[in-house]
Amino acid sequence: MTNPCPQCGAVFADPASTCEEQFDKLLALDHSRVQPWGSRHGLAFSTFALQHPDGRTAAQLAACWVMLYRVWIEGDNRAKLAASMRSQQNLSPEEWGVPSLPKAPPALTRYAVTIADLGEFDSETYAVKLEEWGRATLAAWMAAP
Repeated sequence: MTNPCPQCGAVFADPASTCEEQFDKLLALDHSRVQPWGSRHGLAFSTFALQHPDGRTAAQLAACWVMLYRVWIEGDNRAKLAASMRSQQNLSPEEWGVPSLPKAPPALTRYAVTIADLGEFDSETYAVKLEEWGRATLAAWMAAP
């Protein structure tokens, strides 16, 4: 039996797998600049960071919050938003037109969708699974006490 990830609750079929190893595989696809992965790097990174906040600064988490909120809630174009965020890195969530970063979900929160649920990042299903992962992350942060 495998232990769940202490940050996101992910459980892998292979007990030797970890969230970090899966994310490293995803980063390799992202950095290959091949579609559908490359253009969605900001969303994947932001989702992973919010589900694994340990060691990240409040500013880093706020930027991830802005990215997910503006794309999945407000419907912004992810490429245009990423470019804007790169050129205006010091703006607060409120200045981006989104609510303040909520408190992180409590430790040991089991997110409805984790990186383990994305499997091997199949190109045919990746965009849909990434959106499900991102939306589940937003929902957990918005529901945190």
